[in-house]
Amino acid sequence: MRISLLFALLFQSCCGLAAVANGRSVYDQAMPMVWTSKLVYAFADILSAQRKGEYVMTYPSEIPRELLEKFKDESINFRNFSGDGNGMPFTMIANILLDNIDKVEEIRKDDGDFEYVKEAILSLKAKEDEDQSSDAYFLETFRSIKSKRQCVYGVVKDTNTKRLVIAFRGSVGLGKSRDWPSNLNAFMAKMKTPKLLQNKLKGKLSKEIRVHKGFYEYLFDNKKIIDGGQRYDKILDDIKPLLEDDDGYKIWVTGHSLGAALSSTVAFKLAGSDKEWIPKPITCISFASPLTGSADLRTAFEQLEKDGLLRYLRFTNNYDLVPSSPPAFSHRQFKHVGINLRLYDDKVAVHHSSRSSMKTALQNSLVKPFWNFLYYHRLNTHAVRMRNVESDLKAMTIDGLYEDKSVVGGDFVREEL
Repeated sequence: MRISLLFALLFQSCCGLAAVANGRSVYDQAMPMVWTSKLVYAFADILSAQRKGEYVMTYPSEIPRELLEKFKDESINFRNFSGDGNGMPFTMIANILLDNIDKVEEIRKDDGDFEYVKEAILSLKAKEDEDQSSDAYFLETFRSIKSKRQCVYGVVKDTNTKRLVIAFRGSVGLGKSRDWPSNLNAFMAKMKTPKLLQNKLKGKLSKEIRVHKGFYEYLFDNKKIIDGGQRYDKILDDIKPLLEDDDGYKIWVTGHSLGAALSSTVAFKLAGSDKEWIPKPITCISFASPLTGSADLRTAFEQLEKDGLLRYLRFTNNYDLVPSSPPAFSHRQFKHVGINLRLYDDKVAVHHSSRSSMKTALQNSLVKPFWNFLYYHRLNTHAVRMRNVESDLKAMTIDGLYEDKSVVGGDFVREEL
């Protein structure tokens, strides 16, 4: 089959990027983000292996030679790649992935998830004749240079549904990056309260909010960055021209594990910003997120949700240890935010942070089968379980969940913009 059509289909599924209505189901919105999050891992691994000289990367013939050299040493802005203001078509990214994934898999034998990327592509072959559309999905930016000091992410543009998807990579192996020091830095940092919340919150919360120090510093106060701006500043630089050039685009954010924590933190910051060029609401869908902040954050986060500025679905597997970390022992203990969809083998439990109780606290405890930790934490386990409860997830919409009093607390009143 034609690889261009294959990858167009892949990202139609992967980025929630087919023509959609506002009422599209949770399954149709969330399953694509699973694949998007995984592809960030895979593409970063391919580029990293090339930079380290572990093998010579194979490139499709349609990619200009000068761009190939940039892949080795730069975080690339593809904004004018196609000459029409769009980035690199994902048909080319598909070729790069398929031409190199087997070679990288041989090098990274400790990572069994490369098969999962190939499965995502091959599973779409059956849909080969269902879509005759031209390229509509573009990679605008991919930042993975200096990944030992800075988090890795990509920005995807969909011209059909007018979405910008910011996708964060999760943690890689110990010693390979700053990921794990950031994960384990489970103290509290003071984040300045976003502008749109300062007149809505009372007392100290109107000035500062206590959040996970490791994640905060990774995005906003990274002392290891000796040149250039912080990652959050780079993200603003990456998306602002796209939003100013093309009216009507919305921002979606996603990620797995560490990437999930970063995605929810960035979504919170964007939603609370008073910058007029940032469209609202911000939508975040994450997988296996650790705890990201204190009760301060939960209060502020819920205010943005009530004001219609932020929507957040947080998928977890019932036996995954990561969403239960770090453990909380003090009155300033860590709290989860957003709407949690807890996946089991044959069911899904849904509740919002406003309905937190002793039961949810016990579910978030570390009393879980640690010997099978990796299985429950993987993205492919999320995908399998989401498919198992597909009919349930297809009966839900994001806005419908926020309006459902069995999901959100009785005092949670959402005010649409």
